[in-house]
Amino acid sequence: MQVCFSYTKQLLLYLGLLLIHINSNAQQELMAGFGPSVELEEGIIGVNARLFYGVNEKICFGPEATFFPYQEINSDYELTITDLNFNAHYIVELSHKIGIYPLSGVNYTIEKEQLINRTDETKKDESLGWNYGFGAHYRIGDLFAFAEYKGVTGKLNDEFITVGVIFTLSKHKENIGD
Repeated sequence: MQVCFSYTKQLLLYLGLLLIHINSNAQQELMAGFGPSVELEEGIIGVNARLFYGVNEKICFGPEATFFPYQEINSDYELTITDLNFNAHYIVELSHKIGIYPLSGVNYTIEKEQLINRTDETKKDESLGWNYGFGAHYRIGDLFAFAEYKGVTGKLNDEFITVGVIFTLSKHKENIGD
């Protein structure tokens, strides 16, 4: 566990240094989004919410959470997942409307499994891990429709597909060199 926290500190330091060296005409945005998400191993459906800070038109980062309420995974058991992430995206604009991006970040997952007829017997697993994946967005005015694949590595490996919308909460044009 200590090794994992060491890598987390290194990643945060690297991201901080990267942000210092970003070009001097930054288009800063605060964005929020939401949408349904599917966990691919068991096929359960949840809801994702995210809040991202766009440092410029290419880099954004922020927290997101996905909650999957208890759902039957076989005739005896049901499963719930809470997936908490802090991710960064590097956006490559293919046109003025379409962008693609890799994503990477830190993940904390809580999984609970219980017998359907015996809710007093619950098995709980928790794990810190890493996210990887990719996504695409399509601009519709001030909104973005997005689709994203995300994998999680760690003790609780998993894969997700999320689709949704992102909207701008605030926008600020700043000339750092002035």
